[in-house]
Amino acid sequence: MTLTEMIETFKTKLSPSKIIGSLEKAASFNDEPGNGSGENDQGVDEKNSPYIYPADNSVKSSGITRTTQNEKDPLIKLTDVWKIYQMGEIEFAALKGINLEICEGEFLVVLGPSGSGKSTLMNLLGCLDTPSEGTVYLNSEDISGLDESELARIRGQMIGFIFQSFNLIPTLSTEENVLLPLEFQEEDREIARKKASYLLEIVGLSDKKKNLPSQLSGGQRQRVAIARSLAVNPPIILADEPTGNLDTKTGDYILEFLDGLHEREGKTIIIVTHDLDLVKYATRVVYIRDGEIEKIEDRRKNGSSKKKEPDMN
Repeated sequence: MTLTEMIETFKTKLSPSKIIGSLEKAASFNDEPGNGSGENDQGVDEKNSPYIYPADNSVKSSGITRTTQNEKDPLIKLTDVWKIYQMGEIEFAALKGINLEICEGEFLVVLGPSGSGKSTLMNLLGCLDTPSEGTVYLNSEDISGLDESELARIRGQMIGFIFQSFNLIPTLSTEENVLLPLEFQEEDREIARKKASYLLEIVGLSDKKKNLPSQLSGGQRQRVAIARSLAVNPPIILADEPTGNLDTKTGDYILEFLDGLHEREGKTIIIVTHDLDLVKYATRVVYIRDGEIEKIEDRRKNGSSKKKEPDMN
């Protein structure tokens, strides 16, 4: 099956009027070259970047300058949230009474060891799951009881995911995997290819455009997945161990890229990790253990921190 045939099949099955429409609202890259200084340290030619906004040499906004309906309200809010799994006759609480507010424009790191509940929390923050008890608000709306189709629409409009697992389509090339979300937006083919090429450059895979996932190493496949996740330019980026399968140099560059989106566009970045080194990028750190928030730190990037006890009310 060709890429075009696969896209048409997906469109038919996934109700394009809802999904593509929401993606178009969330994504609006600029295809004009910027006025950058040239190649950066990773060899990416910023002058030809389809992501650079020519007026101030910044990454162009998605067009959603204010996602929340009320500027005083948090973008995401969890109130007394529990997630309970039934294991035979035994109930296991992966999350226990979580209270958390995330404001628009934060760079939040959720830090915890394996089994702490951080991935379960990520699923709730990303509209991939609903709580067993409690309430989750996104954009001031209660999304706790929405069905999967409604959650999918929200995900397509507002959230970009970077998972530790690759989730690449094995029959598509590297370039075609990155093009896939742009095809759903019915982006102009030439502009879409420019964007895919740039994303592959920033993750260091410009020479692997035609390779299939089976012809790539694990680290290379993860970089393709990161490029694909960034293609739709969502206002929220949610990442689960985004550098877990990357070498240090590439991992640092990906984090700098995400940090740039946060600084220049005010995007909300949420990273779930066990890696303490990622804390340096955060404006706030949530420490989670055994399904509960231990503490919350307000931080200045690469600077001091101020600890807060979790809200128990």
